[in-house]
Amino acid sequence: MNTGSTAPKVLIVGAGPTGLTLGINLLRAGVPCRVIDKLPERQPHSRALGLHARTLEIFDAMGVLEAVRAEARPLARIRVHGEKGPLLDLEFGDLTSPFPELLCCPQPRLEAVLEQRYRRLGGELWRGAELLEASQDGSGVTAVVRRDGQETVLGTQLLVGADGAHSRVRDLLGLPFEGHDYREHFLLADVDWTPPDLADDAFHGFMLAEGNLAAIPMPEGWRLVISENGDPDDEDGEPRLEAFQERLRAALGEQVPVPERARWMSRFTIQRRLVSHYRRNRILLAGDACHVQSPLGAQGMNTGIGDAFNLAWKLVLFCRGYGGGKLLDSYQQERRPVAEDMLRGVDALSRASLVRARALRGARDSLIKLAGGRPQMTRRLVRRASQLDVHYRHSPLVDAGPDAEMGWRHQGPLPGDRVPDAALVSQRDGGERRVQALLRQPLHHLLVQLGEEPDHRSRVILHALLSRLPDEYLNELRVTVISRGDLELDPPRGAMARAVHLWRDEHGAFEAAFGDASRLWLMRPDGHLAYRAPLTDADYLFAYLERMLRGA
Repeated sequence: MNTGSTAPKVLIVGAGPTGLTLGINLLRAGVPCRVIDKLPERQPHSRALGLHARTLEIFDAMGVLEAVRAEARPLARIRVHGEKGPLLDLEFGDLTSPFPELLCCPQPRLEAVLEQRYRRLGGELWRGAELLEASQDGSGVTAVVRRDGQETVLGTQLLVGADGAHSRVRDLLGLPFEGHDYREHFLLADVDWTPPDLADDAFHGFMLAEGNLAAIPMPEGWRLVISENGDPDDEDGEPRLEAFQERLRAALGEQVPVPERARWMSRFTIQRRLVSHYRRNRILLAGDACHVQSPLGAQGMNTGIGDAFNLAWKLVLFCRGYGGGKLLDSYQQERRPVAEDMLRGVDALSRASLVRARALRGARDSLIKLAGGRPQMTRRLVRRASQLDVHYRHSPLVDAGPDAEMGWRHQGPLPGDRVPDAALVSQRDGGERRVQALLRQPLHHLLVQLGEEPDHRSRVILHALLSRLPDEYLNELRVTVISRGDLELDPPRGAMARAVHLWRDEHGAFEAAFGDASRLWLMRPDGHLAYRAPLTDADYLFAYLERMLRGA
């Protein structure tokens, strides 16, 4: 048995989107890690396709969005069809996100992009490496890995299981993965096909008496998914293309040209399961190791990527000696409620879509059509599906200053909310800037909003902030001052020159999203609001920073 010569601070089990996202974000912040995966190479096929707006924001922060776009097809809407025609369009173009769309990107293509970025950052990936055992104590984790027929012992500070629904890490921890299997079974086919009457910029879902059909345009060809009639236990061998052809004719008419061959076909069942705990001391779980669900709504892969983005900055601070166990505890406290909510929503969607009784189908279709005629309702549905409404308002890591009883709920995001984007202008060079582009620096970002021409008191407070923060929190924090017009300040020097931006809210976009008062907005590295307070309550901000970033 060999002993690993170089010990990563974090060992990640699983080289799927969740594990690679976590690895990239650790490396961006300077934390060494290693990813291991049992498979010798990437799988050529997968069921996961859709990337929602919130995930695109995460990929933009990670520096991979354009590469992902090059491997994907953008979709502008989801179109739901009933037995008598279209029922509902859910449009992505109205989303309040810099990336208002759904990208259709097959998981193997996505993994290739993420792996390339991970390796370019210096990440080490062991394929064909199986985790055999893992034990831990107060100082770290010891993992036994079999690779190339040899067993290697690896020491690490933390271990994260991102190894899917059949997680070895979860099994080693002995954690329950409770839930149930759905009764229905499904068939999937990737086909070369050009349908004459289906828009190629939309996800199409058909709810028919014969069973459901999803038709999804991919970068190359289409993906078809149908619910299976009859008892699948009586079916032998591979799925038949004739089953897809029959469903297409039921949806589009007998004369429609149907695909003559498939590049890949598969039969699968779906489950709804959630792990009891996301963490046992220094070993944590993420992605499908925590939660599995129906593919309807394209939530699973996106939720796993969100897990990784939430967890990464906490592991970074922990490895630097900040926060302790309370910081790691916040991962489950924030992300498990998100998974619970996602599972409930996807479960309701799955059950509604699989209704068989004629009267119930009619009632369901009427309700869907009614919702489609209410733009406010459809916008809310799209925003929820795109995961822009995910929040951590009840997290122990978020807080607000003493303006809580001054109407602050009516202006701007609440602590724990995703920070809205806004287009601004650099006072230094006149170039366009975006709030969310700050996330490309994996740090906390303090947005100092000057709602009007600052008076003497506000200038004194601003000077104190700009004098103290860069020196005391240079490794954890950057400051962006946002004013309505040009702000006259002494030229930044020393640490302040690297840590402070001066931006103008030239078009009022920031004020529209955050309100018009002078406030402090602290954005976490995952783009959620950690803290808010009036500018005059800056002392409370320092107390919060000591508590959260320094563990005081």
